[in-house]
Amino acid sequence: MNLIYEPVTAANLLDYIRVGIQSYQEHYLHLWENGDPSSFVNAYLTETSVLPALKDPKQGFYLIKEKDTPLGILNVTFDAPRANFLSKDNLLLNKIYLLKSQSGRGVGAKTLDFVEQLAIKHDKNLVWLLAMQKGKPKDFYQKHRYKIIEAAEIQLSGVLHSEKAMWLMAKQL
Repeated sequence: MNLIYEPVTAANLLDYIRVGIQSYQEHYLHLWENGDPSSFVNAYLTETSVLPALKDPKQGFYLIKEKDTPLGILNVTFDAPRANFLSKDNLLLNKIYLLKSQSGRGVGAKTLDFVEQLAIKHDKNLVWLLAMQKGKPKDFYQKHRYKIIEAAEIQLSGVLHSEKAMWLMAKQL
């Protein structure tokens, strides 16, 4: 499998949004009241939200592809401190969302390797993320040597109370 991490630009922005929405809906509708993730989509997966962020040098947006076929999306933030807990010299992994058809193919593991190499390339010594306390993501990250640091919670409106619990996880590089 030869994955391509295509930086998002105005030219492929609509593909990023389409694949992001599809992959999010395939995996996360159960988190939302009435299965409606519109507050998430509006905040993170619209032209209005992504286009200005593309101009921020601290943001990295990628379309994950194999040849010409989109498989998922990736978003990272450089130098993203959290409540003085983590140093400024880190990379926040915001999103790895893969289409359901890509689950179990190793795309997630290869993408996590890409993220860690990206962090090293930018002189970052830590990757951190927020993962749902329920479900498979936490186990995936622990398998790749991410450690649970502290409890956290989704802050968006419309998330079911029973689904808000998250873990802040990190890996020293």
